Amino acid sequence: MSDRLPELHRQRALVAEHLAWLDREIAAAGSEAPATPAALAPPANPGGGADLLAAEKILAEFRSEAERSPAKTRQGCLWSFAAGMALLILGVAAIYWLRYR
Repeated sequence: MSDRLPELHRQRALVAEHLAWLDREIAAAGSEAPATPAALAPPANPGGGADLLAAEKILAEFRSEAERSPAKTRQGCLWSFAAGMALLILGVAAIYWLRYR
């Protein structure tokens, strides 16, 4: 039971961070965000807050880049698909060449 308590605190902190993020998104969308109750405020040391902030910063960077150039994003997806198909075809050809020839 001693391992469960820190995990519960960590999960509570993650939920509180998620609620704070939702409030920020609602405020950014133009609606008034309701005040977060003090009971849901994250603890002083949420455990992985720095990692989450770094991840959010990286995601925001890629999100803004994708918004600036949707054609470039689409082209990258198409290239990824073509490369995957080429690898699949080469794999099937290699199996045929090595196994059935």
